Amino acid sequence: MTFLQPFVLLGLPLVLLPVIIHLLNRLRHRPHRWGAMEFILAATRSSVDRHRLRQFLVLLFRTLAVLALILFLSRPFAGGWLGWAVSAAPDVIVLLVDRSASMEHMSAGGSLSRREELLHLMIESARDFEERSHLVLIDSATRQPQSLARLDGLLDHPLTRGTDTAADIPAMLQSALSWLLENRSGNVEIWIGSDLQTSNWDPDPERWVGLVQDFDALPQKVRFRLFAMRGESERRDLSLHLVGDVRRIRGGEREASFTLETLARGIREQEVRAELDLGGVITPISLDPTVASHRWNHRVPLGSVTDSGWGAFRLSPDANNRNNDAYFVYGRSGDPAALVVATDPVAEAVLRLAAADFGSEPLQWARQGHSHLQEESAWEDRSLVVWQDRLPDEEGRARLETFVRAGGSVLVLPPDGAGAGTLGGIRWGPVEEAPARVPFLAGRWERLGGPLADTDEGMPLPLDSLEVYRRRSPVGKGLDVVAAFRDGAPLLVRQGMGRGAFWFLATLPRLSWSTLADGGVLIPMAQRLREAGTRRLETSLDVVAGEWPPGLAEGDWEPVASRHEVVPRRDAGIYRKGEQWLSVNRPAREDQPGEMDPEEVRSLFGTLSLSMQEEQADRSRPMQGEVWRFFLFGMLLFLLAESFLTLPPAVSVNPLSPGRAA
Repeated sequence: MTFLQPFVLLGLPLVLLPVIIHLLNRLRHRPHRWGAMEFILAATRSSVDRHRLRQFLVLLFRTLAVLALILFLSRPFAGGWLGWAVSAAPDVIVLLVDRSASMEHMSAGGSLSRREELLHLMIESARDFEERSHLVLIDSATRQPQSLARLDGLLDHPLTRGTDTAADIPAMLQSALSWLLENRSGNVEIWIGSDLQTSNWDPDPERWVGLVQDFDALPQKVRFRLFAMRGESERRDLSLHLVGDVRRIRGGEREASFTLETLARGIREQEVRAELDLGGVITPISLDPTVASHRWNHRVPLGSVTDSGWGAFRLSPDANNRNNDAYFVYGRSGDPAALVVATDPVAEAVLRLAAADFGSEPLQWARQGHSHLQEESAWEDRSLVVWQDRLPDEEGRARLETFVRAGGSVLVLPPDGAGAGTLGGIRWGPVEEAPARVPFLAGRWERLGGPLADTDEGMPLPLDSLEVYRRRSPVGKGLDVVAAFRDGAPLLVRQGMGRGAFWFLATLPRLSWSTLADGGVLIPMAQRLREAGTRRLETSLDVVAGEWPPGLAEGDWEPVASRHEVVPRRDAGIYRKGEQWLSVNRPAREDQPGEMDPEEVRSLFGTLSLSMQEEQADRSRPMQGEVWRFFLFGMLLFLLAESFLTLPPAVSVNPLSPGRAA
């Protein structure tokens, strides 16, 4: 039995209060022996025994009434027949099923995944309600409510199969709320099945407060029951995530440098094997099995700019095979080129030179653009846009975001004037001046991948010698900081969007701001971003599972390489339609470690009624039911019994007794 308000149990010693009062009351009447009374006591001994029994029962019922009151206030939940016998069957049960990639983790000591264990547990728990309650299924991939006629088909239902998507628990609850508002159901229970992965729950107070208020405002009663599918596995789980890649073109030949990250969970006793599958050609990759988290680079030749194909990085099977693959595609590509939009004339000249085509004869400087960006033809053949101006208005922001989603790169530098507005969810902070003769210095940066990675010879960029006299830090939620100053302020941040990314640099290439114009850092960074943006010019697409781009047709995609199902919207793999290639990968947040603590989950629901069952791969333990009514009724019965026993006995009066008046 568990309790919703366990702190009330601190009052359990109060059950002794009736006993203490009884003992104190007895101290008020001290017995004194009197010889003449011995004959009367002997004659009435049987009556005294009945009186003692009555007093004992009164004391017992009073004690049980106090105990039942305390247990009632603590909001208990019990499993088995008791939990369901005293908890009324709801009119509607809404099943929220998390079928994200992390739910495919094999349970400890079993042969079923957490998702399969969850489905079995829900079927067993809802079996008694199948005939009395209307069942509604909402899965994490589609979030579309579906009525269930029977529980038998839940295991094989198309909307309960495993996927490579991520779950959004608040969005699933919002779908359930919308269904309840439309159907105006009576007593409702919402059952949530999840592994409590933090990224799936998105514990943003602003989001949860409004959701709780909406459920509180419903006219019908809603209770929540959480199946927490957790527990350590006996097997090792190593996830693989493609962080990013930089594609280079040299002499008409392309090369990609992929940055990958592995994260280990569980016991590390088995051998780890990795491989690269490049269009069906398998190449082994060496990994260090002793490292729990490891980020590494791998170079892959992609042939000429007219070639197209696919590739996949794979890990050996482990506790969760859904997170062992990372896919990529490449198609026919155009030449990298840049467009520079700047209001500072000195910075504009430096930026146009840094983003120039150094492989052409003569040198081709980056094209000069205008801040209004009215003509899409200005960047139609561009792979990089360098933006040094106030952040654009809504129309310009939409154009730049479309450019990035298609695979382009946008390097944003701070304006001299006002910095209002946002771009990619990021805005500019205030301008900061370095103390006299003490410039801001770089403290750390990503050296394995990205625009600040080490050279091919393993030499780092001279970022440690960069001096910054004036900076303007980008501000936003969940920034991906690629480089930072020694005081922790961001120097370069990345905001991924679709196939491309925004890059915010905190300083300008002019002497009053920094020594960035020296070129040792700026030129390699601009050249790498220019080449990375060529993905926008390729005849290939990269999609995140569960985040299908609007306007992209789903049909007619032929599966080429996939370990699981072949639904491009939800299953990772390689797909092809004619000459166009499509790669689908898991969302990055699905590989993020971290689980919600049960108390943290409980706090998200605020005043809503939530019961929780933590499932440790043990389906023998039944779902809990709320049993506070049982103790409330018990308290009332004990009080009624106590009142009956304390009623004064009926007194009959003899009409001929001497005390009666004539």
